[in-house]
Amino acid sequence: MRIHRLEMQAFGPFADRQVIDFDELGAHGLFLLNGPTGAGKTSVLDAVCFALYGTVPGARQQGRRLRSDHADQDTAPEVVLEFSSGERRFEVVRSPQWERPARRAGGKSTVTEQAKTLLQEFIDGAWVQKSSRNDEASAEITELLGMNREQFTRVVMLPQGDFAAFLRADAASREQLLQQLFGTSRFEDIERRLKTELAEATDRFEAAQSRSETVLLRARDEIRRYRSELSGSGEGSGEAGEDAVEPEEGEAELEQFRAELGFRTAAARKELTELHTARDRAEKHLQEFEHRRARGLALQQLIREEAEHARAEAEIEPQRAALQTHAAASVLAGNVRTAEAAAQRAAARRTEAGDALQELAGHALAPAYDVHPDAGTPLPDGLEARVGADLAAARAALEDEERTDALLARAGTETEAAEGSRDQAAAAAAVLTSLRTEQTELAGEAAELGRLAEGETRAETALAAAQELVATISGYAEATARAEATGTAAADARQDYQDLRQAWQDLLQARLDQAAAELAQDLADGAPCPVCGGLEHPRPAQLPDGEAPATREAEQEAKARAARAEAAYDEARQLAAAAAEEAAALRARGGAGDADSAQEKLDAARTGLEQARSAARALADAERRLSEIGAELAAADSTRSESLIAAAQADSRAAAARDQAAELSERIAAALQGFGSISERVRALTAFTELAAAAREAAGAAAAAADESERADTELEAALAGTAFTTAAEVTAALLDARTAEAYAAAVSDWEDQGRRLLVRREAQATAEPEDAAGEPPAVPDEEDVAEAAEQAAEIRKAQEEAAVLVRLLEGSAVRLAEYSVELEEALRRTAPLRARRDLLQSVTDTARGAGENEYKMTLSTYVLAARLEQVAAAATERLAAMTGGRYALVHSDSKSGNRKAGLGLHVTDEWTGQRRDTSTLSGGESFMASLALALGLADVVQQEAGGVNIETLFVDEGFGSLDEQSLEQVMDALEGLRDGGRVVGLVSHVAELKQRIPAQLQILKGRNGSTVRYSAGDLVSP
Repeated sequence: MRIHRLEMQAFGPFADRQVIDFDELGAHGLFLLNGPTGAGKTSVLDAVCFALYGTVPGARQQGRRLRSDHADQDTAPEVVLEFSSGERRFEVVRSPQWERPARRAGGKSTVTEQAKTLLQEFIDGAWVQKSSRNDEASAEITELLGMNREQFTRVVMLPQGDFAAFLRADAASREQLLQQLFGTSRFEDIERRLKTELAEATDRFEAAQSRSETVLLRARDEIRRYRSELSGSGEGSGEAGEDAVEPEEGEAELEQFRAELGFRTAAARKELTELHTARDRAEKHLQEFEHRRARGLALQQLIREEAEHARAEAEIEPQRAALQTHAAASVLAGNVRTAEAAAQRAAARRTEAGDALQELAGHALAPAYDVHPDAGTPLPDGLEARVGADLAAARAALEDEERTDALLARAGTETEAAEGSRDQAAAAAAVLTSLRTEQTELAGEAAELGRLAEGETRAETALAAAQELVATISGYAEATARAEATGTAAADARQDYQDLRQAWQDLLQARLDQAAAELAQDLADGAPCPVCGGLEHPRPAQLPDGEAPATREAEQEAKARAARAEAAYDEARQLAAAAAEEAAALRARGGAGDADSAQEKLDAARTGLEQARSAARALADAERRLSEIGAELAAADSTRSESLIAAAQADSRAAAARDQAAELSERIAAALQGFGSISERVRALTAFTELAAAAREAAGAAAAAADESERADTELEAALAGTAFTTAAEVTAALLDARTAEAYAAAVSDWEDQGRRLLVRREAQATAEPEDAAGEPPAVPDEEDVAEAAEQAAEIRKAQEEAAVLVRLLEGSAVRLAEYSVELEEALRRTAPLRARRDLLQSVTDTARGAGENEYKMTLSTYVLAARLEQVAAAATERLAAMTGGRYALVHSDSKSGNRKAGLGLHVTDEWTGQRRDTSTLSGGESFMASLALALGLADVVQQEAGGVNIETLFVDEGFGSLDEQSLEQVMDALEGLRDGGRVVGLVSHVAELKQRIPAQLQILKGRNGSTVRYSAGDLVSP
């Protein structure tokens, strides 16, 4: 990172715009910023840091104002910085928050201007904007430089009071800075990757190991189950081993049990074969007993059933005879039923014919058509034709009558429709008048609402700004209180640290003085001095009178108190810096404004926004109603026109209908013939026609039924001839009802079937078991003999089943254990490489994380940073040796101190004493030289590191006043040696010797109207 140009306006002590060309100023590699106290030397560095990060370094960031008090009230504070990072060139323009006079109030009040930022990159000959947001630009610059503000001020820009911060930093702070500078986060990624891979490998190994153990446990459960079932209890369940066994040992255990299981299986199979033979013999003996007993019992049952069958024959014979008579009568039953049905139908038809003739003769039109009620008189010929012709003529006249009624009804309907249409037209005219009035009034309201609604966007913007301002003012008050409290605490902590450090330095000096006095007591004239070797001792040191000797324990205790006070001061300073930065940021956003005024603005903005939104809603409603009114006007006008036209058309249709009805009425009067209406005459003719047809049809049906009855009687007489029956009554009496016939037939059939079955059983019994000479059946075996044989067979069968179960158990266990052996062998084969990988990753991960056999207990990332710090210490020692005449060297330390991390320690070696000591024991001037050498060495190593941050510009703010003449000469010689590496170093100091040694100078001149800058390079002096 190299700085090229800096511009400042209304910033710090600089009122007018000042331009500093660092390329010209640093052409010799070393330049001096000098000027009187308070002129603004440090403000130049503040401007650089503010341009990059938006804040100033060190304790100065607690200041609340960056704008110059010397500048005009309307001049905006601004800092412009042009810098490069690698091959890329950038320009950043920043303006802090400031208060400018309000233009409308005559300058009596102020307006807060918010902080602004513009980051640009020079690409292809033109500046291209990268960001205009404060936070976004700071984040991008931090990424470009590889350092945040705190790290930048420790490595590149060393401010007053913090020059030796990196030299005295603890391991954690050094680690964070070195990680940023050297980009070593990838080694932490390696540590995390190793940890992840170890966890995965461990999970895979444990899963495989778990599978092996699961197989072994299942096998051991199988062994326990087998022994438990053999013993009938749980006594043998522990024989397989209850203690945890490694899968490798369990494999041998399975093989031993499988051999035992094979022997037991062979013995069980032999026993099962012997029991099978004994069971066959016992079951055969039992079957013989059961067969003989079953045959004897069956013969006894057959004899009893034959006797019962013979006794039932007397009851069955009458039923058989009744069934035979019923069968003969059933043949003639159809003829009897046919004759009876035909006679009944003939009588019914005669009755129906007489009734139909009487009804026809009773009709009013019967005399007109010569119809009489006498049953012997036939109907006149052509009666139906005459009546049909008259009916057709009447129906024709009926259509005219119905049409006349329809025409009159239509005329009335059309008249009513015409009146309704005229009413609709009048209503539509009234609606038109009302809508036009509403439209005129609403258009005026919409215009006013539109004017009010136009301010909604402005009201929303004002409300958002007012809300943000109220929140900022509230937060600023709290942040200011925190900043004041933490600032006071930091000042107190600094004073405590300085007092305790001075006390420790006094004790240390007292111990050194005391050591010289103690050595001087042993000096003797002519004897060599143990320190310088001189034989003369002109001024031996004396112990102070009346003072207690300073002990090493007291000095070490004072040193520890000073270290604790320093740590407390660092913590308090960081808290104060954070609080001040927060307060400054809030003030930059207007946090110092009046809270009541801001709240009033917020209330007013809310009221204005609500009014604008209400007007916008009302405007939308009005516009929507205007649109609806337009549509309603068109609809109402259309309705009025259509209604008037419809009324005229309806009047015309009503008149035409009345004319047609008058013409038809004349023809209808001629066709009435004494009836009240044509429809009444049509109904009378229709009814007479239907009655005539029914009477003629009934007479024909009666004649046909009489002929059918005569034929049925003739057929019945022919069927009775030659049978046992002479009349139809005898046939009916012989018939049985269906239920009785079915019951008789079932009883006879069952008795005959039973007889046939008994005959078959008798023949089979005689063949299988012939009776003895006396005709008696054979003896039946006793039940006790059969039961005894069955019991013997059951005992043998049970023993055989138990033996079979045992064989199946043994064989099943053998099969399962063989499967378990194969599974266990396969699981062990898979587990071996997983165990090896787990162990290897465990060792590597432990080493990378600083555990295991790692001697220094350093993590991989710390080890890499320790190597870098060792390089930094070596590079710094080259310059420190030149500055101190070879006395001091910086040494990297791998040792662990207390709870601090190992590998990031720094010590200083004193060649005069040959002792290594802590850097905190250096004096003020020595600490300055060591810190400067360390900063330069750090920049050298970082720049040489591939991928590291390239630091081409360094600033050192004061510290040279702590050097004596010789030390200053040595330091300047070392700084001038930087020219060969192309690095630019700016020294901020007002030490007179530096003005003579450094020709390139940036002089800061102060005056009543603000400070200005001037270049000086030998004979060249520019304003």
